Amino acid sequence: MGERGAAVAVRVGAVSSLLGRASAAAEPTELVVAPVELHRRNLQRRLREARAPKDAFAFVDAPAVAKAVLDAAGERSRPIDRIDRLSLCRSALAADAVDVPRRLRGDAEGMPQVVEQVRGEVESVTNFHPARVEAFEATADGLYEPVDADARDVLDVALDAERALRERTPKAVSDTALVRRATRLLAATAGEAWTDAYPNIERVSLVGVSSVSAPQADLLGVLADETDAAVTVYARRGTGSYLEARLPSLLDVAEPGAEVFERR
Repeated sequence: MGERGAAVAVRVGAVSSLLGRASAAAEPTELVVAPVELHRRNLQRRLREARAPKDAFAFVDAPAVAKAVLDAAGERSRPIDRIDRLSLCRSALAADAVDVPRRLRGDAEGMPQVVEQVRGEVESVTNFHPARVEAFEATADGLYEPVDADARDVLDVALDAERALRERTPKAVSDTALVRRATRLLAATAGEAWTDAYPNIERVSLVGVSSVSAPQADLLGVLADETDAAVTVYARRGTGSYLEARLPSLLDVAEPGAEVFERR
């Protein structure tokens, strides 16, 4: 598993080296993955100001990558949006499908937002991967009272909410769910699904990040393991050194994209 961490390079505050690869090209050869649209626009603006061609780059986010992989394989790639999730959370709460402890409750009108926020934050930290959920549980159990109970309640609410949402829609619950699906597909096809979607891509660069979420880590790890693409994380100064030290352990999970719901 350590090979995966070694295969994903980290560059701290060195995005200029990425921009230095700007060139005229018939097709993009590098995916520039930026979680925030503003960062994608800033990079494109820098290229324009330098009068550098951007043909070699395709600027995307992780869900767009996932959708391309799933579409190329003929898999479903339509998620529900946040408004739909809030509506379904409201339905789940009305049916008592999500048990929210009193200390986490707000006003009744705002409860769907609370549940969705908790679900999304736990998803970002664990990607609902069995090993990470188990680690979350172990960490929660090791905390002092009453923080231990609070942490465990947060996890339980997130898992209950995710289950309830899945029961209420045939579509993917979120964009992040699509990233997990694509991650599993890439692993299951030994990278063939990647070649089908992106036959000309030689590099994948994650940019503009001060941290890497669990869903991003699982996708990058599979790309490093199963494809010939060079995978690099361009981290921001200030947090880059910490991220560089932390990334190998974040990548070190068996079966990236696996979900705890399959085993409970």
